[in-house]
Amino acid sequence: MGKDNASGGGFVTGLLLGLLAGATLAMIAAPQSGEDTRDILRARAREAADRTRDAAGDVSETLSGQTNELLERGRLIVERARARVDGAVAEGMEAAEQTRNELQSRT
Repeated sequence: MGKDNASGGGFVTGLLLGLLAGATLAMIAAPQSGEDTRDILRARAREAADRTRDAAGDVSETLSGQTNELLERGRLIVERARARVDGAVAEGMEAAEQTRNELQSRT
């Protein structure tokens, strides 16, 4: 799970650096006018923002699914532990009852 978080951060960092490098190169090598270039850059920035939101949503859905899975596993572990404790308590009560009966029969 730790690797997924690290790669998600690396992806976002790479995406932002790529956007910055692309914008810089576009400004340098742009055959259009400044206004046209700015319009294109704004449109591409909006597209990149939309893609980033989609990627963040995907990551959120994945984490939500993993969280639900972990919660379910935790519930199962607690149920099993509770069943063991209940069994041990029942055995202890039986042993106590048996010992009490033995002691009462001696007197």
